[in-house]
Amino acid sequence: MAVTILGRLAARAPIPIFVAMGRDGAPAIEHLLKSGDIDFTATPRHANILLVAGRTRESDQPYLDRLHDQMPHPRATFWWGDAHSDDIDEARRSASADDPVAPLRALYRKLIGGSYASETHRLSDEPPTPWRGRGDHGQGGEGMMGGVPYGRMMPMPPTPDIRDGLALDVYRTQVGPFMPYWPAGLILEVTFQGDVIQSAEVVQPPYPPRDIDREPFDRLLHEQTPLAQIERTRATHHLVCIARVLSLVELPTLSRQAQIVAARIRANETVAIGPLRKAAARAGLMAAIKPGLGRIDDDLACELGGPVRRAAGHVLDSRNDDPTYTRLGFTPVTQKQSDCQARVAQWFDEAEQALALASAAPHILIAQGQLAEPPWALRAPPLDYRVTELLPGLEWSEALLVLNSFDSAALCRMGSLETP
Repeated sequence: MAVTILGRLAARAPIPIFVAMGRDGAPAIEHLLKSGDIDFTATPRHANILLVAGRTRESDQPYLDRLHDQMPHPRATFWWGDAHSDDIDEARRSASADDPVAPLRALYRKLIGGSYASETHRLSDEPPTPWRGRGDHGQGGEGMMGGVPYGRMMPMPPTPDIRDGLALDVYRTQVGPFMPYWPAGLILEVTFQGDVIQSAEVVQPPYPPRDIDREPFDRLLHEQTPLAQIERTRATHHLVCIARVLSLVELPTLSRQAQIVAARIRANETVAIGPLRKAAARAGLMAAIKPGLGRIDDDLACELGGPVRRAAGHVLDSRNDDPTYTRLGFTPVTQKQSDCQARVAQWFDEAEQALALASAAPHILIAQGQLAEPPWALRAPPLDYRVTELLPGLEWSEALLVLNSFDSAALCRMGSLETP
C-alpha cells in the first residue's frame, strides 16, 4: 500500500525531462517552459523521459543513444515533431503543432505505475576499446606509463598551456550536439589542457535556425504587417537570448522571469522590461561576465549584422531609412566594446526600445515589400570566421558564455563546415 501511495505522489510531481533539441525545436521548447508540469533537467541522469524536439540528423542517432542509456529506469523516449519513425507508438509521440504536456503526463504516469515497460539499453554493454590482458601485468594499459588505451598518462604535452605555460594533461573529446545552453546540432572536437581550451574543430555544424518568430518579417514580402507585432517579436527574441545568459551565470529565478516576460510579450500583453533589468543588475549579471570576454573585431561584427554589429558601435539599421520609424523619432541604440557584456546590454536596450515603439504605434502598418531590420544576425552565406576561433584560451564556463552571447543565426554562420 505504501508503494502505491508513493507511486501516486510521484506521478503527480513535475515530469523530469531531458531535452535533445533538434532543428526547429527551440520555439516549441520555449513555449513548453511556461508549463509547471515539466522539470527540465540539466543531465539525462536525472530524467525519466528523453524529449526529442524537432528533426535530427541520421548521424546524430549515436549521440541520442548515449543520452538515452544514461537515464535511470524507468525511462522512455518521447518524440515531439513531425519527423519520426512509423514504428513509434502513439503514447510516445506528438505532432509539432500539438501541446505534448498531456501525453507526456500520461506516459510518465504509466512509467511510474509500471504499466509501461522501461526501455532497455540501446548500446552494447562493453568498453569501446579492448583492455583485458593489456600491459605487462594485465592492468589494461601499455606503454611506459600504462596509459594506452586506459590508465592516466603523465603530463607530457607537445606544447605548453597557451594561457600560463604549464605542462598539463591534454584531453581531447567531442562536445554536442544535445547539451543545455549549446547550439543545437553543433559538434565540436575540443582539446583541453587542464581547464583551458587549447583548440576546437567543427565536426558537425549546428542546425539551421528557422523559428516561428520569423513569420512577421517574412510576411513583409507579401502583405502589410503591424509595426507593433514586428517590435514585439524583436523584444521576445532578445529576452529569450537574455534568459540563456542568466541561467549560465547561475541566476535561474531571473532566467525564468525573463522567459515569462517573453511569453507575455508574445501574447500581446503590456509588460515592462525595466524591473527585470534592474533585478539582473542587482544580482550581478554584468559582474559575472568578465570585461573583454568574447570580444570580436569590426569585420566579423559587420558581417554578422543585427544586434552584434550595433554592439560594436555601428549605427547601421534598416529602420533608419523607413519613414514610419523616422516619424516615431527612432534612433538606433549602440554599445562600443563588442564583447559579451556589450551584446547582452544591446539585447536589453533594443528590447526596451522595441516595446516603446510598439506602444507608440499600436495600429501602424509597415508597407508590403519593405526591408525590415530583423532581431537576429543576418541570413547570409557562411563566414571565413569560425566559432572555433573564439574559444582557445577560455575555460569551459567562459566558452559557454561566449557562445550564448550570439543568437542561433550567428552561430550557424560561424559554425559552418562549408567554404564561403
